[in-house]
Amino acid sequence: MLDYLAVRFQKDYDFGVKAIAREIVLSHAYRQSSRVTPELLEQDPDNRLIARGPRLRLTAEMVRDHALAVSGLISAKQGGPPVHPPLPEDVWRPFASSDKWETPEPGNEDRYRRSLYTYVKRTIPFPISATFDAPSREFCSPRRLTSNTPLQALATLNDETFVECAEVFGEWLESGFPNATEERLSRAHYLVTGRIPNQERIEELIRLYNEVRMKSSENASTVVAQVLLNLDETLTY
Repeated sequence: MLDYLAVRFQKDYDFGVKAIAREIVLSHAYRQSSRVTPELLEQDPDNRLIARGPRLRLTAEMVRDHALAVSGLISAKQGGPPVHPPLPEDVWRPFASSDKWETPEPGNEDRYRRSLYTYVKRTIPFPISATFDAPSREFCSPRRLTSNTPLQALATLNDETFVECAEVFGEWLESGFPNATEERLSRAHYLVTGRIPNQERIEELIRLYNEVRMKSSENASTVVAQVLLNLDETLTY
């Protein structure tokens, strides 16, 4: 395949980068789903024949923006100065005392701006960005390297922004309990993952909700929302 593309790049496109890039992204191999059948997995377990698309984790910006969007908190405002989303305590310690990180109060749309507008300081990277492998901007980065670490799960479970998103999403879920529980959970699962859940998954979520409500002081709907926002299907595409 690489030989074929190299020849096309040289002979047919006269080293036109845009033309070869268009051919690649419009190809069947590039656009195919990452879903795999047992038969296909047996024939090509390592995907050396490119029988399925790769599964990629959302980028650092997309992880945060996705949670904001699903919860309905995200601001569609465009342009303007950079903003200061919530930070963990004691992270912001700049050399210049005049450089303040002033987080807007809950309800202020600047608190929920897209990650594109987050204030950047190279000496103090935004925690979510650093945890999910966003470049530090100290040098050119032609591509991002991805990892899967326990810190990432801790961030999406405990970071203030994600907790706030889970609480708001949980309030929406709560309006479906106890009536229309299955329908509301199915809709929530679809909103978060883009996939309609099977009956087994719905039963697991209902069981989780009931167990938390009976045995814990935590808000059951918030816990279910946190689980949905942290599913592997949610954080990869």
